[in-house]
Amino acid sequence: MIQKIRNLAGIILIMAGIGLLLFPEISSLILDMKSDQTVSELKESMKKDNQKDTLYEKSLDYNEKIRREGQTGLMDAWSYQAAPIRLKKEKDTFGYVKIPKMKVKLPLYLGATLDHLKQGAAILGQTSLPLGEKDSNCVIAAHRGYRGIPYFRDIEQLKTGDQVIIRNPWERLDYRVTKIKVIDPYDMDKILIQKGKDMVTLLTCHPYRGHGRYRYVVYCMRNHGQKIRKQKEDR
Repeated sequence: MIQKIRNLAGIILIMAGIGLLLFPEISSLILDMKSDQTVSELKESMKKDNQKDTLYEKSLDYNEKIRREGQTGLMDAWSYQAAPIRLKKEKDTFGYVKIPKMKVKLPLYLGATLDHLKQGAAILGQTSLPLGEKDSNCVIAAHRGYRGIPYFRDIEQLKTGDQVIIRNPWERLDYRVTKIKVIDPYDMDKILIQKGKDMVTLLTCHPYRGHGRYRYVVYCMRNHGQKIRKQKEDR
């Protein structure tokens, strides 16, 4: 009897060990599925409520407003958390961000609240919504890993020319990395809209496992087949 209990305990420990090893992969797979689900839910919601044009116009108006005002609301960490717009029925996702080089696909939340950053990536308040427009810069933040899930942990793998994909409620948008910098947390001017450019900017803490006193910034430009000139990264 004692031997059977020991054997059972051994099996349980082995299974628990396997579970711990597979947890990050399982969690990442769940996030991947959730990313697709967010887009499907948004499409279905717009179809049922006949609000596709309304949401798009609302998003365009928001982008124009912050552009016209010079993003004056982007002053401190709290402004990051404010949702750019409010979606109907308390929805707070706007699609997903996919980064093939990092093998991540994360649901894209509106407003970089602590709760949103636990669940995926988030669009900073007072930065553009990703609509594929010129004079826009959608700044997307994520953790350098959280509870075993990678999120933006491997962001330093990205190099000039690498692909970043945004899926909003209407279409897929392709971007390519153009520049990488390490900045101070309150260097707001480094993440502003750049005139004439359609941009996505990835943002996370730096260094990894070093209390994150700086911010690692990856600038991406819309891919229209233009040649991307390799630039030296500012570290």
